[in-house]
Amino acid sequence: MDVVLIVFMVLAGIVCVFSVAVVVIDLVQQKRQASGTQEEELPAPPDPPVAEEREEELSASQPEEEQVLPGENAIVFSASERKTLDEQFRELDERLQRYYVEIVQYAMAQEGSKQYKNVRYEEYKIRKTRLVRLQIKRGTVVCEFILLNEDFKNYIQDNKVRIRQAPTVLRVEDEAAVAIAKNSIDIAVRAAEDELEYKKQKRREKRRQARQREDTQEG
Repeated sequence: MDVVLIVFMVLAGIVCVFSVAVVVIDLVQQKRQASGTQEEELPAPPDPPVAEEREEELSASQPEEEQVLPGENAIVFSASERKTLDEQFRELDERLQRYYVEIVQYAMAQEGSKQYKNVRYEEYKIRKTRLVRLQIKRGTVVCEFILLNEDFKNYIQDNKVRIRQAPTVLRVEDEAAVAIAKNSIDIAVRAAEDELEYKKQKRREKRRQARQREDTQEG
C-alpha cells in the first residue's frame, strides 16, 4: 500500500512539473510575439544629417569673401608711370625747347635721315649710322653721339667683330653746345658717306677678283 502511494505521488509531481513548463513556454512565446509586433509598428528613426550637406548649405547662405592675392595691396611703380619724352619737353623752359627743336631740325635736314622715336628718346640715323640721339634728363637736353674712327670702324666690320661703343654725351645748355651738336651731326653724316663709299669699293674689289678668277680658269 505504501509503495503504491509513493508511486502515485511521484507521477503526480511529474505531471505538475510538465504542466508548469507548458504554461511557462506559452507565456514566453506570447511575450515574444507581442514585442515583435511593437517593433514592427515603431517608425524607424530619421537618419542623422550629413556634415558635408550642412557645410554646403552654410556656404551657399553666406557671401563669398573676396580673395586678396599676395602683394595686391602693395604700391607698384611701373615704367609706364615715368614721364614721356613729350611730357618732359613741355616742362622745359622756352630757351631749352628752342635748342632741342633747332638740333632736331638740323638732323632732319640731312639727306637720307630717318627719325626713330619712343617714350624715352628721339634718334636720327642715316642707314645704320646714328647722327644724334636726344633725351631729356633732369630738365636738361642731352645729346648722344657714336663717333668712331673710320679706320677702326671699317676694321671691325671687315672682321665681323661686335663691340659696344660708349656714346659721347653732350649737355645742351647754351648756344655753344648747340653748335657743337650740329658739328657732331656733320661728322656723323660724313662717316655715313664714308661708310657707303667704303662698301662700294669693297663690292667693286670683289667683282674685280671674281673676274680675275674667271680669266685664270679660262686661260
